[in-house]
Amino acid sequence: MKKLIYGSLFLAIVGIGIVGCKKKNLTEITKRNENRDIVYSLDKIPVLKNEQDVNTLLLNPNDKDEEKLNKYLYEIGLAIKPLIKESNFNQIIIDLAINSGSETAYLLDLKDKSPYYFNLINENLAKVNLSLEGIANDMTHTPLTGNPKYPETMEVEKYVPAIFIPNLISVDRVKQPLLSPNVEVNAENNSEIENYIVTWYFNDAGEEFEIILGEETSLVTTNPLFLIDHASPKGYLPQSNGNKPKPANDEVINTEKGFNDITNLRIKQVGIKPGYSYESWSWDKSELALIVVNANFGVNSSPEFNDNNDLSTTLIKMHPGVLDFNHHFVTNYIPSYGYNGSRVYWNTFERDWNRSKKDLGYALNVFGSSGNIDDVILTGRMRYNGDWYMWIPSTLSQHRYPVVWYQWETEVNWNNWKSNINIYPIVY
Repeated sequence: MKKLIYGSLFLAIVGIGIVGCKKKNLTEITKRNENRDIVYSLDKIPVLKNEQDVNTLLLNPNDKDEEKLNKYLYEIGLAIKPLIKESNFNQIIIDLAINSGSETAYLLDLKDKSPYYFNLINENLAKVNLSLEGIANDMTHTPLTGNPKYPETMEVEKYVPAIFIPNLISVDRVKQPLLSPNVEVNAENNSEIENYIVTWYFNDAGEEFEIILGEETSLVTTNPLFLIDHASPKGYLPQSNGNKPKPANDEVINTEKGFNDITNLRIKQVGIKPGYSYESWSWDKSELALIVVNANFGVNSSPEFNDNNDLSTTLIKMHPGVLDFNHHFVTNYIPSYGYNGSRVYWNTFERDWNRSKKDLGYALNVFGSSGNIDDVILTGRMRYNGDWYMWIPSTLSQHRYPVVWYQWETEVNWNNWKSNINIYPIVY
């Protein structure tokens, strides 16, 4: 079975095409550096001192559940902070993240994997009358942008405490980690620090430093970045249903109508409706990202995709109610191969580089009993489950479109109560 799992793609530079399984050799991380003493060195870490009051940054008067979660993450960070000076703790967290398959170490797993550290964290949390179990039971968020016409969008979201490691594939596990409670700074007066987060580290003398750190650093450093997060519970994504045989030759359709002539799909305009920004309440623009797959009937070949290297310098940022036009577009060729089962699945969402992956929809048994690409599973780095803009994730399978369909239409406008996106095909 070829299981397709996708992370965040940007409208400006990432094309629509077949994207295969990520084949990360995480085994190499485990084998690397047998000497587990901590090496106190910073690799490509700009030391930008935090000048803002963290307690103020935790507040959000427009979303009290977010404020609650911010405070929980901060307290968990304070409880874990002294432990990152212990090599054994760091190795356990890295191994948990590797084994999760989602770069995420679930902290409740420490109860079985390492009762010693589980108890230490709870002892530190007990000083403020908290515990990991208690936080997990109250780690909920009520959506602010639900639509009563679709009850699913009104359901309370449930999360669990975790450590997300965005640069897991490239970490040097003996180097000192940097720990962040995932508190985002106020960029209202300085756009250069937009989406930076408060981060802590120690030097070899045990001195503590508080800096701010952005995504650019996460893409180049080999220091493990431990970001405290509220993650989707383990097992929230569906399981694959097994491999399927390739289609028979008589299932190939006639391609005379230009089925193979599409070279790419481009974005003519994209917009977020007023009131549907998912960024911080008073300063940030929304960051709209597109995830899409052209699942070709019986075709497995695809370029590699590394979710850790998807930073774009031309990322679409916009205030709700503002349309963004032609200069942002999708450029990659879409090989359709002439099979009737070729389908395009996609969604748009608010991307947060510092958050663990959330569900953007899935389609199981895409090609029934005759296709060998069986499951399409879309994910994205988002703060909340509801931070999608186009399709309710559970309805993704209803929104599949043959590639040839885009050939017949000159322009398609997709529109819902949150956003709109206008797509048109480019042909030979």
